Amino acid sequence: MQLWAVFVQLGLWQLSVAENLDVLRADDECISEASEGCSLEALQLRATAEVEDAQERTDGRVYAMYTYGAVATSKSPLEDLSRPSRSFRGLRCYTETILTSSRQTDIAAIFRQDLYHAKVPTLVLHWKMDSEYFPGAGRPELPRHRRGRAGDIDHHWMKNYIDRLVRLHLHGQDVSHQAPFNYSKQFAVLSFGAYEKAKYWRTGEQATMESLIKRHLHQWNLVAQTQQDTLEAVDNMFLVQNHETLDCVLAFEGTHTFDEFGRNLEGAGEGYCGFHGVHKGYADKLYWLMMFSMPKLRPSLSKCNKVSCTGHSLGGSLCEVFAACANSGRTHERHYQLQQFSKGKPELMPAVHQMKLSRSTK
Repeated sequence: MQLWAVFVQLGLWQLSVAENLDVLRADDECISEASEGCSLEALQLRATAEVEDAQERTDGRVYAMYTYGAVATSKSPLEDLSRPSRSFRGLRCYTETILTSSRQTDIAAIFRQDLYHAKVPTLVLHWKMDSEYFPGAGRPELPRHRRGRAGDIDHHWMKNYIDRLVRLHLHGQDVSHQAPFNYSKQFAVLSFGAYEKAKYWRTGEQATMESLIKRHLHQWNLVAQTQQDTLEAVDNMFLVQNHETLDCVLAFEGTHTFDEFGRNLEGAGEGYCGFHGVHKGYADKLYWLMMFSMPKLRPSLSKCNKVSCTGHSLGGSLCEVFAACANSGRTHERHYQLQQFSKGKPELMPAVHQMKLSRSTK
């Protein structure tokens, strides 16, 4: 079996669907300005957040990112420059199984030891035991090669993420229905559906983004899609919208051809959007996607209430770099200008049908 084939042998599970995205304020610990536990720093964060809210009425930003088995992206952790904490909302997940004397870890997550992940809450998904959760900036350096830890390609399958998210326990308690973990379950469906030739692992039935949304995410609609031939693959980007909150999620497709697998092997480049040492393979891939696909998505993005992004494997890495650039505010940067989108008045968009499979029509 070709190495890249494991990225598309994915499965699905029945999900409980959360109704909307909660707004997590930077200073939720402050009940009032007179509270003893309300620090000056927290009050400053609150004031800055109010300014952010005003800016977000016109600037297109990424509200949160949800990634699965993403490869590390930069020489230093990418930051959300639009927030005082410099940390992204959302969740980065990777799978790990603790054995008697060793640990098996998603090979993609551990692949680049010379690079870091973005600053975002991190969830280490264990099997049949408590998982580990690191809120705030998360743990951008994890996972790291240490004695007894080895990369395992089977842990990269989306099935392993699905099984563990459904059975997620922290400190002995089932937290699978709590934020942000319930959102991670939902967006895992979209990361799975972003693969054009994904199949249910139990039946072998073809699973498309459109059919997955209809079957498991009843509050969401597919509202836009692009297909772009980037030479090593035909890459898809999907935009879905919650028809109640009008929030949107942009899903990036992961590695799905052998030629595209080579992108993951490249090292740090000169930079992207003003961030230095960004993974050259992902920076180049995102550059061309933004050059030709973003013009088609931009009108729809402007009608979203909030925009988050998601992806598995390479798709998750693209989500990281895309979010960092979108939230950088570096309007003079060429990369920012290519992917820039405006936040207009939220509008319910009509559902669209998924495009025909590109590899059947090339």
